[in-house]
Amino acid sequence: MGTIRVGTCSWTDPTLVNSGRFYPDSARSAEARLQYYASQFNIVEVDSSYYALPGERNSYLWAERTPDDFLFDFKAFRVFTQHPTPPNSLPKNIRENLTSQLQQKANLYYRDLPAELVDELWRRFESSLLPLDTAGKLGIVLFRFPPWFLPGSQQRDYITMCKERLPQY
Repeated sequence: MGTIRVGTCSWTDPTLVNSGRFYPDSARSAEARLQYYASQFNIVEVDSSYYALPGERNSYLWAERTPDDFLFDFKAFRVFTQHPTPPNSLPKNIRENLTSQLQQKANLYYRDLPAELVDELWRRFESSLLPLDTAGKLGIVLFRFPPWFLPGSQQRDYITMCKERLPQY
């Protein structure tokens, strides 16, 4: 029989942090909260990765601060899931390489971005997962597509491309 893991979406969710019911008073820093969370649960969903690309250093620290059997599931960055993506959620040096027309848009979509910037975003996302993968702490990478991403051959091809972009995951 398989292992059942129990966790929540984010150890830093404001409702969890501000409830006053979960974290002890001594768990005030991000490090202390993650360590306490990991003493209570064996998995967490990182949803902040949907809103912005996580840093490789953060992933390294998360791996370091959790028990050996702890797992992190990651939501894919929203531009990869074909959701509207405000330009300011892209890394600064990526934004700076957008045309002024793209920088002015309220939201960008995957199809709007130049191929070389798309490649760089994928490279950075993959790099951010590497410390957790190396430590054996990466669970799944979740691609949650929007309601308008309907079944069809183009969508199937897109999902295949996502898998090919992250072959080891």
